[in-house]
Amino acid sequence: MWVIYRVMALGLLRDRAGLVLAFVLPPVVFIVFASVFGASASGQLDVRAGAVDQTPSAESAQLLSTLHDVLKGRLKIYSNQAALRRALEIGEVDAGLLVNGSMSTEATPLIVLIQPGRRAAGAVLTAEVTASVAQGLPQVVVEREVARLAPLLGLTPDQVGRIDFAKAPKGDDLLVSQRVIEGSDPIVVYYAGAVSILFLMFSSMQSAMGLIDERRMGLRLRLALSVGGVLPLLSGRMVWLLLLGVVQAFVLFSVAAVIYKVPLFQNFAPWLVTAVCAAAASGGIALALATTCETREQAQTVSTFVILILAAVGGSMAPRFLMPAALQTLGWLTPHAWVIEAYQNVLWRQSIDAHVVEAWAMLSVFCVIGFAIAFAIESRRKL
Repeated sequence: MWVIYRVMALGLLRDRAGLVLAFVLPPVVFIVFASVFGASASGQLDVRAGAVDQTPSAESAQLLSTLHDVLKGRLKIYSNQAALRRALEIGEVDAGLLVNGSMSTEATPLIVLIQPGRRAAGAVLTAEVTASVAQGLPQVVVEREVARLAPLLGLTPDQVGRIDFAKAPKGDDLLVSQRVIEGSDPIVVYYAGAVSILFLMFSSMQSAMGLIDERRMGLRLRLALSVGGVLPLLSGRMVWLLLLGVVQAFVLFSVAAVIYKVPLFQNFAPWLVTAVCAAAASGGIALALATTCETREQAQTVSTFVILILAAVGGSMAPRFLMPAALQTLGWLTPHAWVIEAYQNVLWRQSIDAHVVEAWAMLSVFCVIGFAIAFAIESRRKL
């Protein structure tokens, strides 16, 4: 038994990829998930907020200034409600704030606008707005609380007037209310895109590992000599990965369209372009990973590590708006974030704008870079 233990231990120590998979990947994935769910559970989300001051005053200016500091600069001011709603629709901000009147006299002067798929962000912004009022305008909190408690305490109008709270709203009027924007819930489209790119990466990698089998069996030499070099071999495999990826995505989104009424066929043309770009990006990355590995076992270990890290950071495992700001920024270095964003635009927002074109362009860059790396490595590899 001790001999078996020693042999297995030596085998693990000599397997660098196995060591990484066993002892490096779990802590890295843990850090990502701890950052995401730790922040969301504590309510300390890095929410991006937008605001519209419909009745400018010294009070509202003080509130927005305090809120800007509380959100650490993640507050953008818009000129009107239509601009704020558009920013919410395209994902420029996570939640919005409308200032409708005086906080001392209006029944509900502050309204938080919430996207159906980002209710957690709305709840966080509501809490931050309430804290900002207490911090920047404490007299408003006192005025409204005294006005609310006056009937319970038996205060007469003269007594209330002497403490200068006569104009405060009465009853149980809320300082901050929430309003969910009408529309379909984008979370279904989000996870359709997230799951699609996650499994697309795995299937592309499995197909790309055929390169390793061809080298091992000696087929690569015969094929390269017969078809005229490495480029046709890689190009043919790239086209196959692209077709496979598009079909796989179509099957998944067809299920989403039938069961969850995702508008796939109404927006089929932009969806198809997105699916092609996603498959191309996955194929390029898979070919690059496959050409850097010498054995199938090594490729499986390396690809598992890379794919899971990209998925965790890119938003395939948890919505990106729940992540800290640093992870959200890092997510743009993955194809997952661009794929999810593109699908959100063409299927939920049903628009083709600069954000969609940018996502298509970035996915094409992933494809070109991955294919170029694979071609450079294979060209230098000895036949």
